[in-house]
Amino acid sequence: MLPDTIIEKAVRNGMKTLTEAKSKRLLANYGIPVVEETVVQTESDAVGRAASYGFPVVLKALGEKLTHKTDRGLVALDLRSESEVRDAFHRLNAAAGQDWEACLVQPMVRGKREFAAGFFRDLQFGPVIMFGLGGIFAEAFKDVVFRMPPLSRIDIRNLVDALVCRKLLFDFRGEAAVDVDQLAQVLNGLSRLAAEHPCIAEVDINPLIAKPDGRIVAVDALIGLGDETCTTGDGEMSARSCGDAEAAIQRAIDKMVHPRSIAVMGAKRQVGKLLSGADLFKRLQEFGFPGRLYPVNPRAESEIHGRKAYRDLFSLPEIPDHVIVCMPATFVPDALRDCATVGCKNIHIFTAGFKETGEAEGLRLQAEIEEIAQCGGLHVIGPNCMGLYVPESRTVTWPEASTTSGPVAFITQSGGHARDFTKFASSRFGIHFSKVVSYGNALTLDCTDFLKYVARDDQTRIVLMYLEGIEDGRTLFDVVQRTSREKPVIIFKAGMTDAGVRVAASHTGALAGSENIWNAFFCQSGAVRATSLEELAALTQAFLHLEDCGGRRVAILGSGGGISVNAADACTRSGLTLPVFPPNLFKMAGESISTAGNIVSNPIDAHKMFFDLPQLGRMMKHLSDGSYVDMFIVSLQLDWLYTDSGRDMNYMEGIATYIATEGKAMANGKPLVVGWRQFLDIPEVNHLTHRIREILLANGVPVYEGMADAAIVLSKLAGYHEFRRQS
Repeated sequence: MLPDTIIEKAVRNGMKTLTEAKSKRLLANYGIPVVEETVVQTESDAVGRAASYGFPVVLKALGEKLTHKTDRGLVALDLRSESEVRDAFHRLNAAAGQDWEACLVQPMVRGKREFAAGFFRDLQFGPVIMFGLGGIFAEAFKDVVFRMPPLSRIDIRNLVDALVCRKLLFDFRGEAAVDVDQLAQVLNGLSRLAAEHPCIAEVDINPLIAKPDGRIVAVDALIGLGDETCTTGDGEMSARSCGDAEAAIQRAIDKMVHPRSIAVMGAKRQVGKLLSGADLFKRLQEFGFPGRLYPVNPRAESEIHGRKAYRDLFSLPEIPDHVIVCMPATFVPDALRDCATVGCKNIHIFTAGFKETGEAEGLRLQAEIEEIAQCGGLHVIGPNCMGLYVPESRTVTWPEASTTSGPVAFITQSGGHARDFTKFASSRFGIHFSKVVSYGNALTLDCTDFLKYVARDDQTRIVLMYLEGIEDGRTLFDVVQRTSREKPVIIFKAGMTDAGVRVAASHTGALAGSENIWNAFFCQSGAVRATSLEELAALTQAFLHLEDCGGRRVAILGSGGGISVNAADACTRSGLTLPVFPPNLFKMAGESISTAGNIVSNPIDAHKMFFDLPQLGRMMKHLSDGSYVDMFIVSLQLDWLYTDSGRDMNYMEGIATYIATEGKAMANGKPLVVGWRQFLDIPEVNHLTHRIREILLANGVPVYEGMADAAIVLSKLAGYHEFRRQS
């Protein structure tokens, strides 16, 4: 029976699962090795088939309703004689009762290693492939890894590397390594099955046994059916993703990013305690928006903040490029209807009070404005968001924003993060932005639309994202993967734990994905994972200033044996390697310092080098020229250096200046970062940390408090460039 026939017949009969025999027959059609087996109806047939296979054999009860056979005692293993087969046949028949349809006879497959494989359909990401430890330990240890199809050989290799039990895939207790080509065949077969049969909801192969010769075989399998229509192929292209619609969305975003005119619906004369239309209108004025600004308010007097006021959109002298709606939620539907009638297609809804509330009225209003937007062909940012911050266009909705443009784009669901992170990053680290979008509930425009825009934006070199919940995870994955090949995409994903999911859902009205699936997302898409806003800034420093590191070998130059050991531990935990240097390294580098009190290893504990800075530079140059390392970390123990310098603030600033100039040059373009430490509360040193950060960042040397942050950042930098080289 052909695969399509098997599935279509089961769906017509209202079945939710295929029998084990039909499941494995279908899997075999997709190149997945399955155990040889025979379906029998009688005891004599079971005995005859067992004899032809040769003992030992396995008997299993078979039936449409028998999905968890082991739990019900419907499997008999290691049967070594005809009498054992007869006894097992009767025992299984009795245990299955009315659910019995037939008996399955298989040869007993020997192997010390049992794995599990399969796929399921995630609501956000679609098909997700699973592989890991199987057998009785699958649920106990949950050592499984997920990946999104299709899978490349690199994906499969990374999948294997992520398993705790990965050593089982190599030579193990006299058994050969698992056939990697056959494993790839299994996983790719599952990928094709998922793509070609959307009515298959899940596949569970457990166990997938590795035989002594390394060949693998599925001895048990279950295919579950869903409610999707049984079709083959990828289906029709959605209206959202078709070329004309996509081009229209990108044109709309470009017009909102570079508006010549903006109307603010709900603008008022008086600025309130909370952000309101008056505040938003005033922010645009104060930020220096050079285009035409129109305050709109039906109760308006002749002017608002020095600009002529208008009762409604119909009174405006032109159709504005961009409309900001800032009025109570109950008035927003009528505002959108006016926008659609007038022809104002590009809208930012600042107002909150929709589905993010989780309340009936908010959900009703969300549904109402969604229908209006779709019928009117509106392109909406929001609701419940801060909207756009574009320094070049002088557009912003919050106070005290930097007017300096930079190469970093930031796409965020949270309006508070848009405001706070941009202020923090620009004032403390000199990180400036090309485009910032706070998109809130994503009525018609979501993060993927804005990501596509900044991916093509010549002014953007680095993309940052803060995500809570998403609706179309697969599209996000595809867009991030394409973008990552050209420019870094750094993502802080909230809602990774159960508690985080609850908080995120209440804030945005969207569901967050599971941690396992997001692990697959980051591994395969090339996106760089940040775990906090602070780390988002730390990573941005590195990607702004550092080039491809070429590898993971790091040299650490610092002060103090204990500190150096801690630095080494931090690097090792982060996935960096510390190469061993030649014993005569100092001599080779032309240095004359004594090794007494100076550990000539890696980390290099040479406190005296910081008081003979050219010597420090020569050491860095020798390490770089000799191709010993791919990157450098300079560890500054500020307490020691300050006291040993005779509390000379100028000399301490000189150390930072030397590292940022001559030291950086000696690194020959290899990434160089500084990690500083301070234990004593010395007022001068407290001030010194700020000054050292200013000097280093001004010269393109990232600086971090503590070695752990420095090591994590360099490891993620290396990981990104590894992705680029493999893509």
